[in-house]
Amino acid sequence: MSKPEPESRYLYWFDPQSFRDATGPLKAAGYRLSQTLLTPCQVLHARGNALVYAPPAVWSRVCVRQGSWYRDSARKGQTMLMSEQRLPEAFDRFLDSRMSVTDFAPGSLPTEAQLIEIVESAAYQRKKPKAWEGIGFKDAFMFKVLFSVTGFWGLGDNLKKFWLAQRANHANFLSRKVTTKLDGEEVPYSVTGNAGVCSSCVEFFNVVETDSRKLVAACPGAVTFGGAARNTYYDVRPVAPATGTNSSGLD
Repeated sequence: MSKPEPESRYLYWFDPQSFRDATGPLKAAGYRLSQTLLTPCQVLHARGNALVYAPPAVWSRVCVRQGSWYRDSARKGQTMLMSEQRLPEAFDRFLDSRMSVTDFAPGSLPTEAQLIEIVESAAYQRKKPKAWEGIGFKDAFMFKVLFSVTGFWGLGDNLKKFWLAQRANHANFLSRKVTTKLDGEEVPYSVTGNAGVCSSCVEFFNVVETDSRKLVAACPGAVTFGGAARNTYYDVRPVAPATGTNSSGLD
């Protein structure tokens, strides 16, 4: 039986030297570290003193095209680590964001015409990685098999049907065309249900728009490999202004 999902998680980003320096002190403090093998979203399995980290290479394994968001970002070359609990203060300078389960449910979702408008936004067209839209037969086949087996897609569903939705979900976090008010600020959110989301890791782990709060629905991969919940929005909230790099070394 899988362990219950925590209400909150803490995400840390380390440059290569800082991560090497951090492993010894973390183990000495009683933490156990394990590495993701297939996908970045496997860090969501962090529980208690068991920390899970994703090395740069994992962004180019199963989700190669989707990992282009990481490879084209300021995060490239960095290692992310997730913890169910906030780590000791010595690691605060690597703390990036807090991810929490919410009861948010949008009153309505955008129409197809609105999704097209979101995808055509200047922010998305300017910031999208070139490789992200380079879909082919392999992508279509893998999506069909995985999403059908996991019950997200029905018999007649395919990548062509959901391609607009997959692009619009990333585009909305860049263009901020569809938002909800939280704590006095306008917060963008995923604009479709889980079946239309691809690579939620981009927002879950604050790869894009690093200073922006987000309400993110999991992609089928995050549900399958990371144990994320269906029909749930996660509040990804930056803890401090992100710079994309961290100074190496620990006190």
